[in-house]
Amino acid sequence: MTEFEIRKIKESRGADVAWRRLSAFQDVERSANRLIVERTIPVRFRDNVRKQMHQLSFAIGQAREFFKSAEISGPSTRALMAYYGLTALANAEILWHGNGDHSFDARAQRSNSHGFKLVQGQSLWDFAARPTEDASGFNGLFGLWRQFACHIPLYSRSTTYHWAGTRSNVHLASTHTPLANVVLPNASLTLGDCLKHLPALRSVLDLHDQETALCRGKIAEEIQVDEDWNRVSLTRTFFMHHVPPPVLDTVGAKFTMHPNCVNEFQISEVGAGLIIKWTPSLLDQKYAKSTFTMPEAFADADDVLFFVGAGDYLNEFGYYYIALYIAGMITRYHPNIWIKEQRASSSGATLIDELVEHAINRVPLLALSALERSIYIYE
Repeated sequence: MTEFEIRKIKESRGADVAWRRLSAFQDVERSANRLIVERTIPVRFRDNVRKQMHQLSFAIGQAREFFKSAEISGPSTRALMAYYGLTALANAEILWHGNGDHSFDARAQRSNSHGFKLVQGQSLWDFAARPTEDASGFNGLFGLWRQFACHIPLYSRSTTYHWAGTRSNVHLASTHTPLANVVLPNASLTLGDCLKHLPALRSVLDLHDQETALCRGKIAEEIQVDEDWNRVSLTRTFFMHHVPPPVLDTVGAKFTMHPNCVNEFQISEVGAGLIIKWTPSLLDQKYAKSTFTMPEAFADADDVLFFVGAGDYLNEFGYYYIALYIAGMITRYHPNIWIKEQRASSSGATLIDELVEHAINRVPLLALSALERSIYIYE
């Protein structure tokens, strides 16, 4: 699997850039040629690859139409339109990363459903989705998407010190983690759980007296090199800012270190935050591959990312996936509840409106990131 690249983008132009770059995947011949080369697919299968790329082109076009509808629709349908737009992009990810068995016409019957069961709650916040499964595992479109989805790698701001001067850039600080490698609990996930795991909803959650489940932070590296640019020392520092204690506990539990390397770490509590400084030995590589494990994170800016604790069984796209499913199904199958909440301008109705607004701008960029294997960070 191709490793990720880092690309910078202006936040105000995120959706525009995403749709423009997604449209490049709708060039069937170009996409087919690229896939054949990258995966060394025998040329005799070109027609099958082209067929799958036609389906991918359709999925992206369908997603754009659904999201356009979500932009102009009223509160009775916009969450549902955004959900269908997201599922079309999930199909695009499956068609690109999967093989011929995952095309629309060859897909197993077990994948022909949403992949969720809606669980009614006492409030909109408590409505939930339970992923469905069978003897082969989680099924439906959601189960199939999750087979190919992954977390982005962590990234850090790196400063290199050389006698001739310093260099600073942003680069990868880990590899990506497939979601298939993380256990998905056999339990329901509420709308509130999902909203707490979306970076864009942090400020509005605060207005409604709800705390995020994410930990805002960053990673900084300092590298000393000799005159030939060989590394002499490396320090990697993890900063976690102003975090509620329960969140800090779940994120902190994701940091683990080899017992023989404990002396390489310095851990400091600073107010409501935490700083972990790691200075690995560059001479002793005995524990290099097992020294340190880190939490997963969602991207933001070059000096900001959001660490994930116990909820790392989904990536950011996955949390939008389930949140929009719940919101869309409420408006579709529980109109009596939705009408009442809308008329009262309830907290739940307001949060769903914010969810859809942010999804329209963010979800296409997340899908593009998955197709391109790129991390888009805001300038």
